[in-house]
Amino acid sequence: MKKWLKGLGVGVLALGLAACGSEAEPKKDEATGEKVELTNKSEMTAEEVYNKAMEVSAEQKSMHAVMDIDQKISMAGQELEMDSKIKMDMDVIVEPLAMYQKMNMDMGDMGSMDMEMYMNESGFYMNDPESGQWVKLPNDLYEEMMAGMGGETDPTLDMNLFKEFKEDFKFEQTDDEYILTLAASGDKFSGLMKELMGSALPADMEMSDEEAEILNNMDVKSLNVVINIDKETFYTNAFDLDMDMTMKIEEEEMRIVQKMKSVITKINEIDEIVIPQEVIDEAVDLEEMMQGQEG
Repeated sequence: MKKWLKGLGVGVLALGLAACGSEAEPKKDEATGEKVELTNKSEMTAEEVYNKAMEVSAEQKSMHAVMDIDQKISMAGQELEMDSKIKMDMDVIVEPLAMYQKMNMDMGDMGSMDMEMYMNESGFYMNDPESGQWVKLPNDLYEEMMAGMGGETDPTLDMNLFKEFKEDFKFEQTDDEYILTLAASGDKFSGLMKELMGSALPADMEMSDEEAEILNNMDVKSLNVVINIDKETFYTNAFDLDMDMTMKIEEEEMRIVQKMKSVITKINEIDEIVIPQEVIDEAVDLEEMMQGQEG
């Protein structure tokens, strides 16, 4: 399974919390608090769902993802606070890596920005949000993304990592989906996050001193994750992630509160991502543009 696919399917990682052998409880109705009646009840355990989801994740060749992110960043002792709302819509093909992405970032009083990009083996093109001009990025950037986002890695996860979270973990089901929920906080989760983030690096890449320092100074105050797994395909259909964390950068403490909703569709249905000819024709070379600005 691809490393970047693990990032998109964070729910698959969270399935490692299925260290217990229990079946999924019927989901409670949010309005009444009563458990829903099931006509398609599954007796699979959380561990069995985990293993099946990891198996099919290796078969995912393409997908469409929509992400909505609300983020608030503040610095301790400063009145400056930055709120942003990000909507991201993208098609992705795993191999060879190809992507189309459209993103809107609304930063309130600081204004909003639209970004659009195409990427495949023939080139990497991005629309400059200030000028509206299409820009062709260096081929080296595509190769770096291939190296960083691609590459095979062991799709399994040591489930022993999650044993201490069994009390924080809930496993439910509806007729169509398994629903996994994690609500955790404190030092034990900060330690797990550091271990997972460190292990996500490519095998031939070492963490810089600056990155290691940021990671060591990261404190996860709280984290809530809700993952929806399709009962028939075992694909991750959606996940919500709410996180409150702090990190120190050069003695300054930054707080980040983030709420993310992601919906994943069209798994293995996207065969090709074509860069429009008008984009190719209009694009200016980034290196030439930079040289022109310096001149």
